[in-house]
Amino acid sequence: MDRSTLRRIQLGEELRAWRVENNRTQTDMTTGLKGWNPARLSRVEHGKLPVSAADLARLLDHCGISGADRAELENLVGDGPSKNWWQDHEFADTISAAFAEFLGLEAAATDLWEYFPSAFPGLLQTEGYAREVIAAGLDGLSEDQNEAAAEVRVLRQRRLTDEPRINLELYFGEVTLLVGGDREVLAGQIRHAIEVAQYPNVALRLVPLSAGRHAILSSGLSLMRFPGEPIEGFVFIEAVGGMLPRRSGRDVRRAERAFARLKRYSLSPEDTIAALEHKLEELT
Repeated sequence: MDRSTLRRIQLGEELRAWRVENNRTQTDMTTGLKGWNPARLSRVEHGKLPVSAADLARLLDHCGISGADRAELENLVGDGPSKNWWQDHEFADTISAAFAEFLGLEAAATDLWEYFPSAFPGLLQTEGYAREVIAAGLDGLSEDQNEAAAEVRVLRQRRLTDEPRINLELYFGEVTLLVGGDREVLAGQIRHAIEVAQYPNVALRLVPLSAGRHAILSSGLSLMRFPGEPIEGFVFIEAVGGMLPRRSGRDVRRAERAFARLKRYSLSPEDTIAALEHKLEELT
């Protein structure tokens, strides 16, 4: 399991925590240090830029960080560039930095809760269904980019069966089954969802329209967990142009409450499969 993205985020948060605790500014931390400046440190603190062990050591020396604080920081970084599963594929250059962060975290997570209001969650999507959903988005992707993005969604699904398996609790709105499109594509998608929903590590739940507004979130939502790690969890909120990351404890707790509400008003996994089977009969 590749935890490079998670470690990078942890390192940034720990660096920032040390700086704030010691009343240091980013300028204080980097003035006179070759290769470092406030902008670079800011990107490192926000988990957007990897840092080598040698570069980190120079920063720690410059700031006089030693003892247990230093050991904790150095344990979060390794030599050389991070290695992620998608980097060897031909579509790697189509992946944005924000989505790369999402993929890295997903690869490290042990538990994932996800809600899509009007589509099946990405980890359930067939390639044909993914192409339809992506083409309907606002990103204006070319045909090649659309194909690449659909392939990424399919490859991500190895987490469903590869060890260690990720535990999934996936929610989708009933409108997902009402949206027009290619009937054969939707039928194939439903068959696949029924199959995956029976995996021991997957709980799939439909949020019915009859549950009312209080059971429907205004946007897609993902919550990842990393047991044994300092980070409580990581939240992504669906927005125009991608998923917005949220990593504060408050955001994690808000997401937990949202999923508790969804679970309260959604169908059980067994009833969800029955609803999908009924819709499949309509389509075929």
